[in-house]
Amino acid sequence: MILVFGKTGQVATELQFHKDVIALGRDESDLSIPTICAEAIRRFKPRAVINAAAYTAVDKAESEEHLANKINGDAPGAMASACAERDIPFVHISTDYVFDGLETIPWSVTDTPIQKMPTAEVSSKESRR
Repeated sequence: MILVFGKTGQVATELQFHKDVIALGRDESDLSIPTICAEAIRRFKPRAVINAAAYTAVDKAESEEHLANKINGDAPGAMASACAERDIPFVHISTDYVFDGLETIPWSVTDTPIQKMPTAEVSSKESRR
């Protein structure tokens, strides 16, 4: 079974179409309390973990900096540590691209600037597999 943190975002929603995936929402695993993430990994005993959850309220991030850092930094760190303890792969999906919905993005390979493409981060352990 693959454990996915995040339930309602685009990536998590698509992953749930696959069998053998359990997706946890905020009500089941609150990322503002990183120890809960590690506990979920211990409880479910997955073969792999994908973090598709994040603090995404860009306009509030400055006023809620501590919360944003906890959710986007401390929680994935707790997940990675729990996965390392169990020797299971951990994939953290992240992007530095923010789309305001106002501009049109060309999707042709020749037209799309590299900086507008979403990026995915993979733990160094996962990249060796």
